[in-house]
Amino acid sequence: MFSPGMDGFPFDQGDGRLSRRGFIAQLTAAGLLAPAISRSAHAAPPATRMRLACQTNAWPFVSGLQGLIPVLETIKSLGFQGYETSYRNVQEAFSDPKPARAQLEETGLTCAGIHVAAPNLYEPETCIPPLPFLRKIADGSSALGAEYLILSGRGVGQVDGQLNRNILKQKIAALLEISQYCHDLGLTLTYHNHADDFLRNGAELDALLSMDKSDLIGIWFCPHNADRAGAKVVEYFANHHQSVPGIHLTNILDNTTSGHPFDGEALLAEIQKADWKGWLVIEEERTRERPEWPETPVVMRSRQHVRQVFGL
Repeated sequence: MFSPGMDGFPFDQGDGRLSRRGFIAQLTAAGLLAPAISRSAHAAPPATRMRLACQTNAWPFVSGLQGLIPVLETIKSLGFQGYETSYRNVQEAFSDPKPARAQLEETGLTCAGIHVAAPNLYEPETCIPPLPFLRKIADGSSALGAEYLILSGRGVGQVDGQLNRNILKQKIAALLEISQYCHDLGLTLTYHNHADDFLRNGAELDALLSMDKSDLIGIWFCPHNADRAGAKVVEYFANHHQSVPGIHLTNILDNTTSGHPFDGEALLAEIQKADWKGWLVIEEERTRERPEWPETPVVMRSRQHVRQVFGL
């Protein structure tokens, strides 16, 4: 019986900790590593302009580089090109980023983005964390070589069936300010949508993209959350792909929430039509209720699925 180790890897309770080499050997034997994953006869042709990343929260590990690095090594072994991780996993390195950046880059992965999700810090007037806090995270993320700062927020809500225009105005102003700050650092701000800020088929994000200097910000698009909000997911991507540098493929093999499986082929058709070149990010939300957790993280099966559908 396997149980989680402090660094996020399983170990055998009877025989002691399983080494990373042993763990990777198990994956290879199971046919889960990238070289061993055979493509389906109906697989899409390689979409070489896209890049594939993995969100690290599929694995349980202690926050910080000591826990993060072994997870990144596993992500690399599964054939990913990049990763996305919470700011909590790297913030200890902000005070001395140079050696930490070297350590992260030694994994061979690109840091697609540092994700800021801090609901306890959301300000009621902007629905995002305070700007001084975001500037600090942006400084550290840039120093560590991240391509994007990925920001989650709360929806502005509705008044009389319409978006709360007063809060929306303040939210847009705050996002514009932090997006300019990121731009000056050589970093790009992206906004990660949830269901509550994707009401009315993404009207809140449309307002954000219509603001002055909207080219400074992108949408880290989550089809799963957009679908939960009742949006026309593929149509939305088709109309907004130029503002979407990243797509979160969240729980794509789980149809318990939406009532239907993720329609990757329909999205793929639009991606190919747009000649899109952003990051596809597999995200599996860790849960102790899943019977396979953590012995066989479901991200491995999602990785297989993405190879078959997207050719990556």
